[in-house]
Amino acid sequence: MTETQSPMQPAPGGPPFIQTIDPSVSSAAIESCRTTLAAQTQGGVQVVGAETSRAATAIYMRVGANGAPWRCLVSADGSNPSVMFMGSEGAL
Repeated sequence: MTETQSPMQPAPGGPPFIQTIDPSVSSAAIESCRTTLAAQTQGGVQVVGAETSRAATAIYMRVGANGAPWRCLVSADGSNPSVMFMGSEGAL
């Protein structure tokens, strides 16, 4: 992103896009998601948020020059990462 360009916004009505990192989230979960998303996209992957619950760990990332919003649900140990684009498909 350039200094004058703001990141792409998540789709309206979607789940919240978290931009804080819960310190209890494991580095294994973060790296698993970052690696999975980098293999599926072009451009740099930046982790901007993470939260954990009993069900899963959620990692929030931005990709590329336009800062496209993505979320990854993963086990605390980093297994079974599943990534999802959180922006509006009409904005692509």
